[in-house]
Amino acid sequence: MVEVNVKAQTELLVANFKQLDEKQIKLAINNAINRSLMKGRTVARMKVKEEYNIPQRYVNRIEKKNSRPSTLTGFIVASSIPLPMDAFNPQFQTSTSVLSITRRGEQKEKARKKGKVSAGVTIEVHKGSKETIPFAFMIKGAKPRVFARGEYRTGGSYGFVQRHTRENKSGSDLPIKPLLSVTVHAAVINDEVESKIAKEIEVYYPQRLQVELKYQLDKMKGII
Repeated sequence: MVEVNVKAQTELLVANFKQLDEKQIKLAINNAINRSLMKGRTVARMKVKEEYNIPQRYVNRIEKKNSRPSTLTGFIVASSIPLPMDAFNPQFQTSTSVLSITRRGEQKEKARKKGKVSAGVTIEVHKGSKETIPFAFMIKGAKPRVFARGEYRTGGSYGFVQRHTRENKSGSDLPIKPLLSVTVHAAVINDEVESKIAKEIEVYYPQRLQVELKYQLDKMKGII
């Protein structure tokens, strides 16, 4: 979790506005915190998009939880729900076509000369770095789009355990599971992104608080 303590900066600036009462000061601090959260959220989204090939609809899961005058505490939060493998430009070759997923999550099919089914699904989680999941496959018209035979572990450990034997002696080799990938939360909570967010807020917050305090003072004097 990104934690930025601005108490010292707040006390220093507030000392110059003794004409304001407690309610006015809290309102100014609250507004400055919420503006700073917007800055921090922008940085978080930008850094995630720089590193990961994540569509905007998933980047928008990085949100801000506003401060209130009664709490003077706000948060930048990111979803901990794993993203479907569909999100990372998957491609899969069937015997007669190439299946892919658009940035909007729509499946596309392009005809190809008849040949072998590809050994796995190619994805691009980190920008510029494609990788192939050898046991994954895609099904035309299905949603979610990327599957594998196996199960996700639960409990103390987490991860996908591939199934190597058939469970049904005939017919479709079911069950299959949709494959998941990184969470937006994991993309944000790392030293580089946390440091960038903290630095941005530490620079922006005192500037914004100065503006908000002056605004309250001008209102009190009837200037605005």
